[in-house]
Amino acid sequence: MRSLILRTLNAPLFILLVALGAAVQSSLFNSYPLWYFQPDLILIAVIWCALRRTFTQGGILTLIFAGIAETHSSAPAGFFLCIYMTIFLGIRVFSRFFVISQFASLLIVTIGSAIAWKLLVLAFLVAFDRASAQFFHFLITVLPFAAIEGLMGYWLFKALDHFDRTTTQSETSRQLIEDELLVEEGL
Repeated sequence: MRSLILRTLNAPLFILLVALGAAVQSSLFNSYPLWYFQPDLILIAVIWCALRRTFTQGGILTLIFAGIAETHSSAPAGFFLCIYMTIFLGIRVFSRFFVISQFASLLIVTIGSAIAWKLLVLAFLVAFDRASAQFFHFLITVLPFAAIEGLMGYWLFKALDHFDRTTTQSETSRQLIEDELLVEEGL
């Protein structure tokens, strides 16, 4: 019963954690020297959803996270939704062809996704005819952004794995609970 309640609370608690992270990130890193080192916690959550959640649950969570990102920005409606869903779907396709089982490969995917995120922002700005104004900003922020995402991913992926194990969302937790139930029933 306890595991069922924890599994049910996993998604709402995950959304709450991402919303708190986005609020802290958008208020802490809004001044000039700090915005070079601003992590994108929502991008890390989207990567986690793409790799560790089902397609439906991960897609719905990504849509909610994109809504949170648009609330904390002045971007046009749907801008972050397109970018985060492209990242989510791209990682889902990537994980079908390549095995991402080790922690180091997860960090490489995070750094690659951070660079892809910046490229997608630039590509979507081409449609608004604003890409030339952001090209210099892209050049000076792409490497620090990717490094910060990799560094934050190192800590946050471990924390998210612990969170999923605690709320019995991970496969290993589910398998342990099923084995425990089978032992109790005498099977």
